[in-house]
Amino acid sequence: MADVSLKGVAKNFGALSVIKGVDLEVKDGEFCVFVGPSGCGKSTLLRTIAGLEEISSGSLQIAGKDMTRIGPSERGVAMVFQSYA
Repeated sequence: MADVSLKGVAKNFGALSVIKGVDLEVKDGEFCVFVGPSGCGKSTLLRTIAGLEEISSGSLQIAGKDMTRIGPSERGVAMVFQSYA
């Protein structure tokens, strides 16, 4: 595992802002949980970290490297989905 850092991360779908300026530091070996009601952006935030959704603004670093515009296959991040749908 490696340090993950989000600075001012936002995600928009057209005019709709679904994630607004998230700042987060998760150090190597730490455990982080996202909790909230359905539709609040938990999965979208995880998808941006994994590279499955583009970040609209802000930056993402993994192991000290800027991964904001790096494709998912080059990030070294895996995501397990709850269902196949």
